[in-house]
Parts: sequence; structure tokens; C-alpha cells
Amino acid sequence: MRIGFGSDQNGFECKELLRARFAEQGHQAEDVSTGAPNRSDYWCITDELASALYAGRFDRGVLVCASAIGASVAANKHPGIRAALCHDVYSARQGVQDDDMNILVMGSRVVNETLAWQLADAFIQASYVPREQGFGIPPRRLARVIEYVRKNLDKPLAVSVLSRIAEMSQSHFSKLFKRSVGLAPHQFVLQERINRSKELLRQGNEKIVDIALGVGFENQAHFTTVFGNLVGMTPRQFQRSSGSEASEMYRPHLSVVECW
Repeated sequence: MRIGFGSDQNGFECKELLRARFAEQGHQAEDVSTGAPNRSDYWCITDELASALYAGRFDRGVLVCASAIGASVAANKHPGIRAALCHDVYSARQGVQDDDMNILVMGSRVVNETLAWQLADAFIQASYVPREQGFGIPPRRLARVIEYVRKNLDKPLAVSVLSRIAEMSQSHFSKLFKRSVGLAPHQFVLQERINRSKELLRQGNEKIVDIALGVGFENQAHFTTVFGNLVGMTPRQFQRSSGSEASEMYRPHLSVVECW
């Protein structure tokens, strides 16, 4: 199995032990946290591991850090990621069998090396038993769809186009996409367009109308309306605010946006 590992400074030694043991067993064990023992930015490490996982680079991931709850929350913001904080063997095993958990998060200040190995071993040995209500789009197909969306935000992204990429019917794709990501396809596309526009607005190098057209909106007025609904301020207000302030104010309200 291809296993990705990540840790902050506190979890470095435990992570290295786990990685070495799984490599000895014949697994492909790779560290995404660059092997630096002084690295402590768990947000960045979590993002790297989660991104690599849903892109198909790994089958499962193991994350050991002091801010374990925060890391678990951060990982679950990525499409296709099902991360959980587990400190008992039963949860580590059942999380996979019942809910297809693909990232195990452990608190480095809570588990010792012996328990960490027991948890990780149970997590890797377990297999998911699909149930109809919990089954979503296979991770690699989902990754293809998400990659296509992010590379083609300036183009029409109809469900018919995305379902063909996933090799599914439109109705089946829409239902399973929401199960996998937590958003309907059109809501996810809107979110990605707004996220990309926020990056461009922070750079301040383009006119708002050009940004609106560049991320797939028909005109600036439509862009301003959707941006306001999702972000809680106008594009110009966001552009004038600091990046940290803007991030804190972002509170998606996708349920009130019906236009695409």
C-alpha cells in the first residue's frame, strides 16, 4: 500500500518510527513533511498530505502532530478526504471499515510510540466494506473531476461535462459527488471560482471585471452578487482588506445561491 506520512515537530520521532516499520513490511512509505524535525506548521503539512492523497499519490495517510484536532478539521476541508482523530484501536479500524477513513490523525502528546504503532497498523490493515448510503465517487475519478474544474474555471462547467470525465450518468454523478465532497457540483464550481478570484484579488494586478470573466462569470455584476453571498463583502472590499482579515470573514452560504 502507498502510505503518506506527515508530522509537526512534536510528532517527528513517532512519525519516523512508523514510516520505517511500514517500509520494512514492504509498503511504499513516503514523508510529505520534508523530514525536517523543526517543522511545526501543521496547516501546511496537513494540506500537503491531503492534496497528495486525493490526487492519487497515496492510498492512505498518517498524520502525527500536537494540534491533532485542528489537523483533522483542516484535512476534512479537502474533497475526497475522510480524516479522523483516533486514540483507540477500535476506532482506527472501524473508521476504515464503516466510513472509508483515509487519513489517521494522532495526537503526539497523547499516544506513545507503542500505541501509535497499534493504531496505525489497525488503520492500514483494515478494509472498507461499502454500504449503499455511504458510497461516493472513487477517489481517482473524483481527483480527475476536481483537477479539470480548477484548470478550466474560465469555461462552462456543466454537470454533463463533469459527469463524462467521471464516466458516470449525470444523475448518478450528481448524487455521488455530493456524498464525496459535501456540495452539489454547481455549488463546488461556484466555490472554486470564488476561491480563485480571491487569490487574484489579493494580488491586485487585474481589474475586477477581468477577474470576473477569467473565473467564469458572465459579467462583473453577477460576480459581485455571488461573491457577496459567499464571502460577505464585495470584491473591492475584499481586495482592500488584508489576507488574514479576509480569510476570517469567509463564511460560505451556499444554500442561498441557486444561480450558476
